[in-house]
Amino acid sequence: MKTDGTTGRPALFDEFDRRLIHALQTDGRAPFSRIAAVLGVSDQTVARRYTRHRGSGAFRVLGLAEPRALGEVEWLVRVQCARTPRCRSPRRWPAARTPPGSA
Repeated sequence: MKTDGTTGRPALFDEFDRRLIHALQTDGRAPFSRIAAVLGVSDQTVARRYTRHRGSGAFRVLGLAEPRALGEVEWLVRVQCARTPRCRSPRRWPAARTPPGSA
């Protein structure tokens, strides 16, 4: 079994999957036959991998508006928390304190 090299966990994506992801990020509406021709595999191979990863939740299909076309600024933030016993319950933050005489 392949591992991801950093954590020792089983690798979710192999090199072909990474190339497929890149192709879909470049043109998410490209037909499987065109992606297969670029990657040098059959369109059935592309379809099977896509279906497997989409079914497992590893791929998500999203429709996004171009932020700059709407006059907005584009930001990308990714946050990931490891599930540990300490992360299971919500953290209790202390109540905000009001200085005396300001209420």
